[in-house]
Amino acid sequence: MSPGVSFIFLLTLWVGQTDDRPPYIREGDRVEQDFQAYRERLNTFFTTLRNMIDQQPSSTTVTLPRLQPQDAPPAATARFGYAVLPRIVDAPPPANPPVSVFSYSWPITAGYLAGENIRLDQAEAEYRNVVNASGDKGALISRLILDYRNLLTNQRTIDQYIQYNQFWQRAIAQDRPRFDQLTKVYELMKSDEPNMAQAIREVLGKPDVPVFVQIDRSKPDVVLLRVPVYTDIDDEEFLGKAEAGIEELWQAQEDGTAYRLDIEFRHVPAVAERGARIDVRAHAAQFAEDGAVLTSGAQTTHSLVGRYIALAPGDLSARTLAHEFGHILGFRDGYIRGYRDLGERGFEILELTSVFDDLMSAPREGRVQAAHFKLILEILAPRQ
Repeated sequence: MSPGVSFIFLLTLWVGQTDDRPPYIREGDRVEQDFQAYRERLNTFFTTLRNMIDQQPSSTTVTLPRLQPQDAPPAATARFGYAVLPRIVDAPPPANPPVSVFSYSWPITAGYLAGENIRLDQAEAEYRNVVNASGDKGALISRLILDYRNLLTNQRTIDQYIQYNQFWQRAIAQDRPRFDQLTKVYELMKSDEPNMAQAIREVLGKPDVPVFVQIDRSKPDVVLLRVPVYTDIDDEEFLGKAEAGIEELWQAQEDGTAYRLDIEFRHVPAVAERGARIDVRAHAAQFAEDGAVLTSGAQTTHSLVGRYIALAPGDLSARTLAHEFGHILGFRDGYIRGYRDLGERGFEILELTSVFDDLMSAPREGRVQAAHFKLILEILAPRQ
């Protein structure tokens, strides 16, 4: 084969393999591959550092913590899947939160990843300095352990950014008209127009309360909402903590009346092996419709209004879980999520929160109010 023919053959082969996937998927895969390479580097550093710690003499003046296998960067294969549950954690609300504007994109995530690669370069250089140092190395190793744990914390954050991007960029691509409308609302909320937060509340409308929510007024001065929830989660400790966290946050009191929530779990058998990838929406559709659904297998924890909560593995605060349960009760998000089209770099996801007294507007700062219950009662009263 002549050089000219060879070049034409290779060019034809390359053109035939042109990637015609949407830009947000192509760019996401590129960032994901870079992240996997970084995770492998960090895992190698963890193993090397642990081995050095284990070899230190007992006479070291600084007591060194032992790095355990659970301190290693999580494997890619364990990131999400059926029956892989989150850890429910406490997250007290911040004091005096400002108006919150946040954005995610593949370029932003790639920038975070580039910064962490530089920090890992520095940690590796410091490790080499420790190896070559003479005398007691305890203090130097302790500082290196702290550097590693900061790297691990940041690695987990980037992992969450990647999964968040994958989930919401796909959602935007699948429903551009809806997100075009939300982007217009986002721009309005950034304006200085008076009473904009109240106007947004009015636009969001009343909750779409499902028919399976029941009112119990059997006790004087108490309004109790009973909510049946089907679940294929068999971890009773997890369910107990989830139930307690949601019910503790979903309560309010006003004018001598206490408003409460009572969850009744109904167990159903598992349908897949732990870690299996499933179509969450199709899976949730298989449950009986006379109750809500709490299931697993999601890439990012999310809800479908009036129907289900799908859990992802990342740490989940009780406040966020209570916010997701608000969607079960029919409430929509009070914050706004818009986007910008970045062309070949996918989308930039834009979030804005300005109403911090409402759990459905601000999961980290808001609270459940008597007004939430009254809106539900207004919908349910004609039915029951």
